[in-house]
Amino acid sequence: MAAPKNDNVKQQILDAATALFQEQHDVSLAEIAKRANVSKGTLFYHYRSKAEIYLDLGERYWNRLSEDLLAWVDNREKDTSLPRLVRYTFIRGAFDESGQLRLRLFVESIAGEEESLIRERLNEQYAHFKNILKSRILERAPGADGEQLAWLLLTLVDGLMVQSTMQNEGMDVNTFIEWMATNFQKLV
Repeated sequence: MAAPKNDNVKQQILDAATALFQEQHDVSLAEIAKRANVSKGTLFYHYRSKAEIYLDLGERYWNRLSEDLLAWVDNREKDTSLPRLVRYTFIRGAFDESGQLRLRLFVESIAGEEESLIRERLNEQYAHFKNILKSRILERAPGADGEQLAWLLLTLVDGLMVQSTMQNEGMDVNTFIEWMATNFQKLV
């Protein structure tokens, strides 16, 4: 039987890591290898640390979000007005199935192994998303402070994701999203 291709092994490892990260707080490389059904040596060949796994998972996650956002916002057949852009950004950010991964990336960027590397990559991704949102806001509201409005959206998205993940019954995330979509124009 032929050995699996490297891409398939890496995907197995990432799938196993994702499942474990969603199930438990502290995950070892040995547990990831066991769940992925690969040897520790194979895991180490592809990823020398959990930080490298986090970085790869984060990269794939951010790329998917970026591609989805650009496909939606650049679709000329849809209403992508400013209120809808705000709503889309909040809904995708707050309710994305990878919320647990984002939280883990935040924690790892602050206190994990190789935290400075994770923090650097996370900050690069935030700058990338800020630039996408800024340009799309300015297309819809020329003269607005697109920079600050984009940062406001990103900051609020993270807060909504935390509240949604915590299942905070004191906050109706959907009502907040609709309120922001309706009132965001006033900030412009």
